[in-house]
Amino acid sequence: MTEPTPEQTERLAIAFERFTRRFKVAEAAAALQNALNALDIQALLFINERPECSLGDVARHLQVAMTTMSSSADRLVRRGMIERQRPEANRRSVALTITPNGQEAVAGYMDGYRASCRAMLDALDSDDRATFLRLTELIAKYED
Repeated sequence: MTEPTPEQTERLAIAFERFTRRFKVAEAAAALQNALNALDIQALLFINERPECSLGDVARHLQVAMTTMSSSADRLVRRGMIERQRPEANRRSVALTITPNGQEAVAGYMDGYRASCRAMLDALDSDDRATFLRLTELIAKYED
């Protein structure tokens, strides 16, 4: 496999900057609608996918300090988007679960995210879409 050229790297950097801007706009719209910051949204997404996870699980996944994650969880509990529960098996631990209100916020965020994805795919014809998806999935699976 040959090395990418500086021109190719620059072209990709410009394209990803544009992609990132689209996704940040979608994330900002979802955040504004629910008065959430980016960390709170990412925490909700994680908790939605992993019911009864711990605060430490979320902090490790998002690579933030436990105190930062605890503040985020406090905000989400106050907004009725997550609940803290004590599992019967280990009463010293705390499990986080998403509420219907939190699920609604996640669904709104994902709708905006999918709309951004669709806008990118709309720019391509069907053959290019298939190629783009295949290559994007290949890149996503690649580990250096």
